[in-house]
Amino acid sequence: MHFDEMEKEALDNVNETVYRQFPYLQGVEPDVSAMDGEQFLLIYKGDATTADGHSLPISLRVISDKDGSGLKFTSSR
Repeated sequence: MHFDEMEKEALDNVNETVYRQFPYLQGVEPDVSAMDGEQFLLIYKGDATTADGHSLPISLRVISDKDGSGLKFTSSR
């Protein structure tokens, strides 16, 4: 079975996991694109605040299966 869009429930599951592990991305909606097979690439872009008060841009790439599990994270600053 092939999905052109990620199911809302699966996206909610991924968001919940991301927000728990990366609280500074709370409320950020990802850009979602389909990959080969039944995997999806989600890209979250936000800012974290450093200890000295500076803003640090963060980009988090998440690869998920169609059910919102099997997550792989890659973060860049």
